[in-house]
Amino acid sequence: MDLYTLNENFLAQSLIDDFTSAIWTERFTKSGDCQVVLPATSENVEIAKPGTYLALRGTREVMELQTQSIENRMLTVVGVSLVEALLNRRNIWFPAVSPEESLITDYSQDSAKVGEFIASVVSQMAIDCVPFTGSFAPVNLDWDNEEIPSLTLGTVEHIGDLGRRTVATGPLYDGISQLADAESMGISLYLESADPITGYSLKFTAYGGNDHTSGQIIRPVIRLLPDVDALANPKELYSNSAFKNVCYVMYNNTVTKFLLDPDLPEPIGLDRRVIIVNAEGQPVGHPVTVIGQWGRPYTETVIGTDDVDAFLEQNARNAFANHNYVRAIDGQTSPLSTYRYGDDYRLGDLIELQGLTGTRSTARVTEYIRSQDSTGERAYPTLSVVNPAP
Repeated sequence: MDLYTLNENFLAQSLIDDFTSAIWTERFTKSGDCQVVLPATSENVEIAKPGTYLALRGTREVMELQTQSIENRMLTVVGVSLVEALLNRRNIWFPAVSPEESLITDYSQDSAKVGEFIASVVSQMAIDCVPFTGSFAPVNLDWDNEEIPSLTLGTVEHIGDLGRRTVATGPLYDGISQLADAESMGISLYLESADPITGYSLKFTAYGGNDHTSGQIIRPVIRLLPDVDALANPKELYSNSAFKNVCYVMYNNTVTKFLLDPDLPEPIGLDRRVIIVNAEGQPVGHPVTVIGQWGRPYTETVIGTDDVDAFLEQNARNAFANHNYVRAIDGQTSPLSTYRYGDDYRLGDLIELQGLTGTRSTARVTEYIRSQDSTGERAYPTLSVVNPAP
């Protein structure tokens, strides 16, 4: 592993080559992190001090070192990716739809794709900030200084369904990472370029993964098999102990019934498996223009029957998803695999895992880990099972 520090202009500064161990982890929907252990010399303490940028040859990701600790004459430094380090220095701060009720509130769009929505939030809060006007002017931030220098939007993939998206007021990274993780959307803030004359360029991107499963015909299928050493230490699990096919959702002293598959006959007798849940959260309303004080129009959120129905149905879907048949296979990619990370697949991609019994599961590449210690170098992805493959 070729680790080196960067200065405040993201130019290469000092090589770190006397470490005893290092772990560098990049993630799909969340920030990555790193940990480096090296001798606790005064030079190393200075080189790897908190606030230092750390780079690794072979990746555009950059980490910011944030913590130092010394024990038994060894220095341990820990850092996080720029997407967390920089974006959590800014806040989500949007005007409310109704100044009569509040000036600042959570931010929503009624019809947006998740990647576009996340990119829009980052742009408005850290790239192209626009001051509030009218009734909201008193709660303006110092928007000129809120913009992160040399940060622009990179590729934003327009994938997924249109829907209502919301982020809460608070630290910028915390808000967008929760949404990205819930909807399997990759986020990254990386160093595109750095030049001593023209300066540096940072990019924020929101991206999805490619489908390499047998459910599609556009891309080559990637299937890891234990009998050809592509899948190491496979583990298989089969269980129907938690399976439910009828769900009763309780909300406002009313019980609503949902079936796992409404197109099939309702399960009865010994085949009927019931779960009762209390609805979590609140229905998401829809905007309606109303006339406020002194005849001023403003937008108010109204919760209608359709909003409540969609809310109850979502609670039932969540319950069924958490009480389904378990048919899963898990494992690690083998160094002997013919598939190569970065060439054949990347973070966020969907691939297939096949166990010893022939059962296949769809898995997403959620992490890529590089490490080095006294036993040598290793590099491998982490795979998270999504659902059984066809």
